Amino acid sequence: MSISERFAFFSQVRGNFEETGGIQPSSRYLAEAMAEPLRRFRITDAITPVRILEIGPGTGAITRAICTCMGPQDELDCYEINEEFVRYLVGAIQKDEVLAPVAEQICIHHAPAQELAKGDRFDFAICSAPLNNFDAATIHAILEPMLAAVTGQGTATLFEYIFFPALRRTFAQGVLRTQLREAQSEKSQWLTRCGRSSMLVLRNLPPARVHEFGPFIDY
Repeated sequence: MSISERFAFFSQVRGNFEETGGIQPSSRYLAEAMAEPLRRFRITDAITPVRILEIGPGTGAITRAICTCMGPQDELDCYEINEEFVRYLVGAIQKDEVLAPVAEQICIHHAPAQELAKGDRFDFAICSAPLNNFDAATIHAILEPMLAAVTGQGTATLFEYIFFPALRRTFAQGVLRTQLREAQSEKSQWLTRCGRSSMLVLRNLPPARVHEFGPFIDY
């Protein structure tokens, strides 16, 4: 991780933790787990072009793992609401050794997931947004359009930090405790409805669990 990436990330952690969600960028182990469905696809098919969606790329830790799996005709659309992260990513895709080779295939949108174009379809969707930080309504507003945009045979992944939600619910009181319970219930409903498998990633700070969704034939 470059010094500039660390600076960009930690400058937002201090002033805008709700949008960053973590205490440091995702580790390469978490990033690789998030991109695993695309990696598996490329093992069996190295030619067919695909469209990829990433929600909340931040400074690009998971974006880099995605790009290492991309073919020459693939397209990656990244939706990010944090203006500083957007500025950093726009610069990074021109000079980063992993991102630059596929710079022409990446489109950075300064917009939330809710602004996904209706009818836009993707073969792979990756949610890098800090769902632990959001209320139930925001979680639904992110996941509903994202998962609706995945093609019938497509795959989506998201992650959540383990321990944090339970700890926050334990010590929270009143309205906050109710909001945290509602948020956890919202996430659980999506996992029950669409989830296929999960993977624990301990080599991340904090440890995380990656959830895989799809296929979406009956969504």
